[in-house]
Amino acid sequence: MKKPIRALAFLAALTLSGFAAQAIPTGWTYQGCWSPYPNCAGGKHAYTDASGNFYQCNSCSQSPSTSNCYRSGNLNAIGYWCS
Repeated sequence: MKKPIRALAFLAALTLSGFAAQAIPTGWTYQGCWSPYPNCAGGKHAYTDASGNFYQCNSCSQSPSTSNCYRSGNLNAIGYWCS
C-alpha cells in the first residue's frame, strides 16, 4: 500500500512544481490578448506590472505564460485588444 501512495505523492509534487513555474510574477495583472493588427493576427498575451508597465508574452494561440515576456510601450495607445 505504501508504494501507490508514494507514487501519487511524487506525481502531485511534479504537477505542483509545473504550476509554480508558470506562476504570474508578483504584482502583474493579466490584461488580455493584444495585437498590432485589427484581425488579431500575431496576438500576444499582455500583462501590466504594479507600476503600469506593459509586457507582451507568448502567442494568444497558446495558454497564457510569463516565461518569455518583454516590456513594451503603452498598448492602450496602439494596436487592438482581441479579448
